[in-house]
Amino acid sequence: MIEPSPENLLLELKKKAKEELVTDEAAFEELVDDLLAEKIEWGELDDNEDNIALREDLVQRWEEVEEYMRRKEVSNP
Repeated sequence: MIEPSPENLLLELKKKAKEELVTDEAAFEELVDDLLAEKIEWGELDDNEDNIALREDLVQRWEEVEEYMRRKEVSNP
């Protein structure tokens, strides 16, 4: 099984955050949890302790996601 890279997961999270109009860090953390659970359910991620570190890495990137969403808002009419 080829697990998705953290960068691919982050890109997916950025798109989902924009679609779901995520506006705060708590909602983003929930989105991260939902995405990881989905990936485990679909067999794209193993259910193991590495996911704790992966989750923390993704959650720590909230500001990057927030900035992505701001840039998209400015560029879209």
